[in-house]
Amino acid sequence: MFAFDILTRGLYRPDQLIITHDPSLSMPTNPAIQSWMDTFWQQKLAIAREKHIPLIDTPLFRLVNAASQSDGTLHLTLGNTSYKEYTTTRVPEFFQGRTRQELSNALGVCSVIETSDGYILLDKRQGVDVYVGRYHVIGGFFERHLDTTTTQPDPFQAIQREIREETGIQAADIREQYCLGAVYDLTTPHAELCFLTYLNIALAEVHTRTPEDQEIQRLLSLLVTQESLREFVAQHHGNISPTGEANMLMYGAVKFGEAWFEDIMRDL
Repeated sequence: MFAFDILTRGLYRPDQLIITHDPSLSMPTNPAIQSWMDTFWQQKLAIAREKHIPLIDTPLFRLVNAASQSDGTLHLTLGNTSYKEYTTTRVPEFFQGRTRQELSNALGVCSVIETSDGYILLDKRQGVDVYVGRYHVIGGFFERHLDTTTTQPDPFQAIQREIREETGIQAADIREQYCLGAVYDLTTPHAELCFLTYLNIALAEVHTRTPEDQEIQRLLSLLVTQESLREFVAQHHGNISPTGEANMLMYGAVKFGEAWFEDIMRDL
């Protein structure tokens, strides 16, 4: 059983993402919903302060629709949401009985990062609000005030920012980068764009980079073969964040082929 849905899957360059951003496509609210969000947000802030976990509201993009096209492009329709809106509506007490279009559907970004000597980078989440103790790839949210160019939202800019902040890896360290598609986390309802980032530096050099924040306590790695990736996902199934697991499986499909992907999807 999977805690995610794969909405679209492919191998998309930046010019193959066609984005429509309409700020009016927000989560439907009413006074009762607004009161719920305001009250629950204050409770979450109090808990975060007690645990010394940073929790701030920030403007985010909202996924309205993601659809692969026959011409090889991925069309994304985005609206507006916020971290407060996402945090207060991702709990079962709110989302159960509601359709996805009635939720925040905050859009995140995450990436499998492959070094030039064949390792991928992993994090075991600590000091965060959800999925503490689970493995995850590198990622975060697609932030409206940071990840918008002069013309439109830029998810490639978003994932490069997250990679730089969490690992210290710079744009010059990246050889090439692709979007692998969109997935939906069923446990804490939200969407993520999954990426594949190829570095032109080896793992040893990655460890010389200085992160801009301290979100990752210790950067982990896995030397990737067909067998090692399959074994890692199978062994830790249920102990990897849903979007991180989906990202690793989509990466495996690119690296090892559709048969590898179909076999492990069937066996998990």
